[in-house]
Amino acid sequence: MILICIASASNAQLEEKIKKHDVEIGEIYKDGKTIIGYIRSKSLIEYDGLYYPQPWQYQKSIKFIPKDVFEKTEKIKGKLYDKYNAKDIEGYKIDTLIYKSVKYADMTAVGTGMIAKKMFIKKISDGRISLFYHYGTPPPAGEMSYIKEETINCQEPNLVYQIGENGKVKLVQHLNINKELADCEEVIKAFGKKTDDNSAADNDKPSGIIKDVLLREDYRLSAIESYNKNCQ
Repeated sequence: MILICIASASNAQLEEKIKKHDVEIGEIYKDGKTIIGYIRSKSLIEYDGLYYPQPWQYQKSIKFIPKDVFEKTEKIKGKLYDKYNAKDIEGYKIDTLIYKSVKYADMTAVGTGMIAKKMFIKKISDGRISLFYHYGTPPPAGEMSYIKEETINCQEPNLVYQIGENGKVKLVQHLNINKELADCEEVIKAFGKKTDDNSAADNDKPSGIIKDVLLREDYRLSAIESYNKNCQ
């Protein structure tokens, strides 16, 4: 009973420490190794008394402290945290959420945002074709009402995909089924568009009654699901 009470008190102290320093249990992947520790949470942003998450902040960088350092150090100071950008590590995990370091060009942005650069993106499914969430970033300056509106809009992620471990990361809506999934006969037969001579056509320029269907994101998601199921 004494040991149980000591363990319970220790756990309670650790939970209080985690809450005080606003961290979450996680791990980073660096040089092929997994390092367990704690990752600083990203603060909420407030508009008119309402608080909104900032999921795009997790795409830029993280502050990480190894597990032993956090749990054994009485006074946690900022210098104990290591800051990691996407070019520094292969990715990281917070609780059950996995973020992978990839090179991605945000084609929904304007200006320099459209230039491909390393960032962390949240993985939502694994397979030969993996799916991720990418979040847009609200503008740093402008009318308060405009920034608030953009902050709310950026809560909704863009769905992106990657073929293989090192494939180019692109928006799902830009997936060209005939070209990119050509090695899977089942997918092409079910989802691909064919010309009169049954040769592959450009899926981004569909014609006829299937045009509206092919342009839908969920249609391409179904093709990806079929590919992962039938052509791993």
